[in-house]
Amino acid sequence: MHITVPPTRYDHLDELLTRIHILRQRPEWRRQLLADIAPVATVSTLRALRAVEQCEKGGRGASIGDVAEYMAVEHSTASRTVATVVAAGLLNKTLAPDDQRRCVLMLTDAGRDALAAVTDRRREIVADVVSDWPDTDVDALVGLLDRLVLDFERGVRA
Repeated sequence: MHITVPPTRYDHLDELLTRIHILRQRPEWRRQLLADIAPVATVSTLRALRAVEQCEKGGRGASIGDVAEYMAVEHSTASRTVATVVAAGLLNKTLAPDDQRRCVLMLTDAGRDALAAVTDRRREIVADVVSDWPDTDVDALVGLLDRLVLDFERGVRA
């Protein structure tokens, strides 16, 4: 279904979402996020680790396809990224017992530690950005963003 909407607050909302996305892609953000977390040299490494972590939370190891889907990249790109992350000792890669064509990816202890360090850093950065906001404003923003993300995800799947 296509809805024709006159330019209004929706343009402003889209612009704000775009600005946040662009800010988080800038080299300064990456440097701040990954500084002194040696094994995680790139955002791609971080995203691959996060993809595997999400699958592990679901009770299973990840596949290259899972990583590709999470990162929103082609299978070949995810495969190259995973090879780099495995070589860095942050992931284990084994053959799936039920399908020798498929691999299973699991976080190593070093990968888990690196991911925890980056997660702590992200939390610190976000907390710093909203440090002078009232808790009620932060809670309201979290609730609204949760709702927005769910609605976007529903729209993408439709």
